[in-house]
This record gives sequence, structure tokens and C-alpha cells, in this order.
Amino acid sequence: MIAWQPPHSIVLAWQINADWKYDPELITEVEVKFIAESNATTRIELEHRHLERMGEKAAAARAAVDSPGGWGGILEAFRISTES
Repeated sequence: MIAWQPPHSIVLAWQINADWKYDPELITEVEVKFIAESNATTRIELEHRHLERMGEKAAAARAAVDSPGGWGGILEAFRISTES
């Protein structure tokens, strides 16, 4: 963990390379923010930054995390809809 500001945000060290393997020499950051929109609704914003540190595979890594199976798709799986 790089930073933790409960209940507002957390920044995690991500040490997975573009080949989806642990790399102790690589650190990118995943920041998750929790924004209260009402008493019953929280918006979550996620930013995965410093992917350029993956070198020549950075573009492929960016495409993977931005794909439907990436961070957005993962967050969507946790969404609870209050809409009827």
C-alpha cells in the first residue's frame, strides 16, 4: 500500500508486468477513490497510472486494463443498482 486515506481513497502498488507476472522491480499505482453521492450511493473512481514503466509493452497493458475485461468490467461486476 502506498497511501490510505479512509474513507476517501487508497493507492496500491501494482507489481504485475504486462505478461501478468509478479515483477519486484516494477511498480505502477492503482488509486481507488470513494465519493459519496448520497446517503445510499457511492461512486468509485479507479486510476491505474505509470503503465509507461512497462516499457515497450505499456500500450498492450493499457489496452488490457481499459478493455471490457479490465478495471471497468471488474468494477461493473460489483455495482449494485438501486434503479427499478
